[in-house]
Amino acid sequence: MGLTKRKDSYYVEFPVIESPDGKTLQLARGIPGARLKRWKVGCTSKQIAKEMEAKIKTDLLMDKVKSTQGKPMLFSEWASTYLEIEQVKRLSSYVGRCHSIKKHLIPFFGRKLITEIKPEDIEKFRAQRKRADGKPASVQTINHDHIALKHCLNIAIRRGVLSANPASRVPMPNPNNERDRVLSAEEWSKLYRAAKPHLRPVMLVAYQLGQRFSEITGLTWDRVDLKRGFITLRAIDTKTRAPRQVPMTPDVRMLFQRLAKVRSLVTRHVFLYKQRPLKRISRSFKTALKHAGIMDFRFHDLRHCASTNLRRAGVDTATAMKVVGHKSEKMWKRYNAIEEKDLTQAAQKLNTYLKTNTVITPDRSTAEVSAANSLKNQTRP
Repeated sequence: MGLTKRKDSYYVEFPVIESPDGKTLQLARGIPGARLKRWKVGCTSKQIAKEMEAKIKTDLLMDKVKSTQGKPMLFSEWASTYLEIEQVKRLSSYVGRCHSIKKHLIPFFGRKLITEIKPEDIEKFRAQRKRADGKPASVQTINHDHIALKHCLNIAIRRGVLSANPASRVPMPNPNNERDRVLSAEEWSKLYRAAKPHLRPVMLVAYQLGQRFSEITGLTWDRVDLKRGFITLRAIDTKTRAPRQVPMTPDVRMLFQRLAKVRSLVTRHVFLYKQRPLKRISRSFKTALKHAGIMDFRFHDLRHCASTNLRRAGVDTATAMKVVGHKSEKMWKRYNAIEEKDLTQAAQKLNTYLKTNTVITPDRSTAEVSAANSLKNQTRP
């Protein structure tokens, strides 16, 4: 009994026996015939592993752990259990996960036994998935549901409810939804001027620092260090669950200094609307785009702008990734737009380098022609 750490995850172990009816497992310390059962936690955090250990122990004592010999669960039963697991509730995507499971996965898979779901069932789900208006859902939307199902069944495996994950055997097509829309300096100026006063600060932070919308709206004053010029994002504040220090630009620093002078005493949040923490900007941002005459642009594209501007400013890739919070170079490249002017500037830089560092030696034929011409000029009367 206890925790075991391996490279991929912590594991929780308990001695168990079957209940008299064979439907559940019971904790069996020192009981002859007990077998050691292991649960994979799925992370390398000791704190989470201890929480999982306590949860499994409680479930064993309350006869809540189903035996593999007992009657399998319906998907609807397991899905409801899954959404109540603390580890799942801490996911940044929990709200979307609940929507996918309750609105789409349970209606389709709910009456099936979890052990009877096959890859072909998942393919049928993907094929029939519709939007609220009855039109076919986008590949990315279907992939979100697929990811939710896959994680749901993976947790079932860790809990001993399922032996294999059929969702892992169905490929998810690439949605090809990469965007490379960035604003020109003129477009940014127009958009900033067209924005409402409560929207401008949020846009400035996104444009210059590349922070995600949730990182901005969730920011509180205790994580703004005006003296050092840094914003501190905790692990729970970021999508990647990795803490990071974000350096302020002079413009952003002046912005925070100005906001600090009129900060509210009612809330710790930095960005407010009508003295309440700002939560949504979709309507005001859409209005600003309309007034600025800018098409095909989303708030999240400001993050693309920040990444592109960092590269153009000559900031090295590793540092730039730290600023905007990208964990992989693949994602960094996806957010980094290469435009025609970047290619032109690259050619100009190459030309400057070649002129400075290359000695041009004429080929033999050119040298001979030049010498002959020179001789002719000297012999002319």
